[in-house]
Amino acid sequence: MKPFIVLALSSIPSFVFAEETKAVLMEPLSFGSMIQVFAGLAAVLLLFGALVFILKRLGGFRTAQGGKMHIVDGVSVGTRDRVLLLQVGEKQVLIGVSSSGISPITVFDEAVIAVEEDIEKSFSGQLIKQLNKRRSSESKGSQEE
Repeated sequence: MKPFIVLALSSIPSFVFAEETKAVLMEPLSFGSMIQVFAGLAAVLLLFGALVFILKRLGGFRTAQGGKMHIVDGVSVGTRDRVLLLQVGEKQVLIGVSSSGISPITVFDEAVIAVEEDIEKSFSGQLIKQLNKRRSSESKGSQEE
């Protein structure tokens, strides 16, 4: 019988026992709340669009870390057409990429373009380089004073 009473009392909403408060509630479908929802949606979509644009321009996610195949170089030859040089093991493959498909152009047994695995090319290398430039320019500025 005790568990039944506890269950019955716990199912009573808490606002029955609470003191009366004067809360101002907005209409869920008011003009102001709709503007707020659409402004938030627009902000999220703009942020997503900007991120996609930046990644596309920077060529983000072009190579996999530790992969045996990666893009050495590429050039755009039209609005939707590109020519890419892939490094596959010891060989380099020149391919054409268009909206209609991918077609191999030629295979090079030796490297046509040397693959630069330099830290200067990586994001972390570029970041360190810029930070060092900033620190050296700040230290020169403080020494001149």
